Amino acid sequence: MKKSLLALAVTGAFAAPAFAQNSVTLYGIVDAGINYANNSTSINTTTGAVTGHGSQWAMASGVLQGSRWGLKGTEDLGGGVKAIFQLENGFNVFSGGLAQGGREFGRQAYVGLTSNQFGTVTLGRQYDPMVDVVQPTTMNGNWGAMFSHPSDVDNTDNGFRVNSAVKYVSPSFSGLKGEFMYAFGGQAGAFSTGSTISAGVDYANGPVYVGAAYFYAKTPNNAASTVGTDGNFQSNAVAAAGNVGIFNYIGTPTSMETFGVGGTYTMGPALLGLSYTHAKFADALGVTGNKTKVDNAEVWGQYSLTPATTLALGYTYTWVKEDAISNKPKYGQVNAVADYRLSKRTDVYVMGVWQHATGGAKADVYQGFTNGQSTTANQVLARVGIRHKF
Repeated sequence: MKKSLLALAVTGAFAAPAFAQNSVTLYGIVDAGINYANNSTSINTTTGAVTGHGSQWAMASGVLQGSRWGLKGTEDLGGGVKAIFQLENGFNVFSGGLAQGGREFGRQAYVGLTSNQFGTVTLGRQYDPMVDVVQPTTMNGNWGAMFSHPSDVDNTDNGFRVNSAVKYVSPSFSGLKGEFMYAFGGQAGAFSTGSTISAGVDYANGPVYVGAAYFYAKTPNNAASTVGTDGNFQSNAVAAAGNVGIFNYIGTPTSMETFGVGGTYTMGPALLGLSYTHAKFADALGVTGNKTKVDNAEVWGQYSLTPATTLALGYTYTWVKEDAISNKPKYGQVNAVADYRLSKRTDVYVMGVWQHATGGAKADVYQGFTNGQSTTANQVLARVGIRHKF
């Protein structure tokens, strides 16, 4: 028995260094709060019919950050190469239900290889380069979904992830790196049908960060697409009812093409951000040749009053052009947040949005929330919440 214990101890002593670089981490975020919206409507998502209107109070999960739990890990394969994986689940803290359309690991699910010398290759359900390199320059990328560009029309708030994707991220060359992603549609005899392609580049050096990305998806709201029905797209019937904000002008397009660029600059306790995105949808509203173009320009900033208190303020201007209509909808949106950290892992916050629409449109603060489109050209959305990380 003593010899067996001695052998086990010796084996463990030699084995320990081999596993020193291997790890699996359990992590998560729980974000909960109360939302208030004025001029709100309740809308039938099948017919577009309005079934109610007025002020609305609602409990909402995952706004500052999506509520989630996940597992991520690495295995050292030697020669500077590691195997990596990440599985991330999204959930509603108030109902306990799954988010992202009921997917078990709807936020992320991938496996791959990484090397400091050659870069990283991953396969699975992943964020596209628009999210990776442009989102950090937006206010919603730093302070949550409430500050998304209207209806998250450019996916800078990752309203959808991409299935069946292969992604490569290069090493950093003096702060400059690039990435490329292709997602397979998987349809027999039609290699590109339902596919997605995207690329991005970013540069980080001291206080400066700049990122730019391109994204293209075929039939983005088709269940057979790599984007699928995970996003905020609506049926043409609902869009025709005029009750879904910007997506009133999009419906079920045959393709989505987006370009974005942005940057941030840090000055001590202050950070300034700028971004611009352009999204184009082909055959919008089911009309062949009809194109809808949506542009977003944003400026925002944050300032840390104390190590525990941060304030942020921003403005987004959105304008829409569609071939089939004469009016040109425009949306101006003011965003504000105050955050107080109770500890390194827990904070409380208040945030608010005011949106004003012109050009025949009605206000609709981020379509992904429980509040519906405004009954007027104006809408206010406010929230108080608490976030805990583990």
